Amino acid sequence: MTPVPATVGPLRAVLAELDAGAPTLDDVARRTGLDRDVVAAAVHQLVRLRRVTSSVLATTCTDGGCGTCPAGNGCDAHGAPAPAGSRPVLVSLTVRRRPGA
Repeated sequence: MTPVPATVGPLRAVLAELDAGAPTLDDVARRTGLDRDVVAAAVHQLVRLRRVTSSVLATTCTDGGCGTCPAGNGCDAHGAPAPAGSRPVLVSLTVRRRPGA
């Protein structure tokens, strides 16, 4: 874990880790030292700012549960049952390049 330097804000730290290929939000949290909720809020803000695009890759869990999921638990469901009427989904986050960057 590399804590985020005081000169780098959480949005930049999260963006850098996503750009470096961090596969899950938990990995981003571990790599930056930020709380998982802060990472999730940062990703939400980065999507709103259109610096990151979010694409749903799967709409429902497999009938066999997380052990049979092709995502390999990449959806951060941790094998916990989803609340009635909602299922975790696999989402791809892609860093958008700024023109000239």
